[in-house]
Amino acid sequence: HRVDIYRGTLGKAYGVAGGYIAASATVIDALRSFAPGFIFTTSIPPCIAAGASTSVSHLKTDAGAELRDLHQRKAQKLKVMLAAANIPTVANSTHIVPVMIGDAALCTRASEILRDRFGIYAQPINYPTVPKGTERLRLTPGPNHTDEMMEYLVTALRCVFAELSLHEK
Repeated sequence: HRVDIYRGTLGKAYGVAGGYIAASATVIDALRSFAPGFIFTTSIPPCIAAGASTSVSHLKTDAGAELRDLHQRKAQKLKVMLAAANIPTVANSTHIVPVMIGDAALCTRASEILRDRFGIYAQPINYPTVPKGTERLRLTPGPNHTDEMMEYLVTALRCVFAELSLHEK
């Protein structure tokens, strides 16, 4: 089987916005001519295109490979730290660390406490993004997060879990 169209996002890992497709000239021409979602959108601004190009170029270098590796190691370390603190996570192989809450109101409240009391932003992920009963906080450690920062996060989560009686669920 052959892949006819490659698509991707320029958000998150590349640090900009938008997306892209790559395909043969014939496929691209057909999309330009007949895809209403493409016809009625504007192209990304030149500064976003330049940022994306720079990000892709950097991540293709040895320094970029080292940064990606460090990113994965930080995520793995945070997962281990959370497990040691008995904070429930969803096992995965990505840099995203989902902390399970299991209740929409408590998930939102946990996010608010982390933000207001500890200065930590943790995105609450509630229904309809995830099924009811699987609500979670989305943590995304980066390569520049220090061990001390991650220890502070784990301590903050332990306080939030205790305050909201999340271990009792």
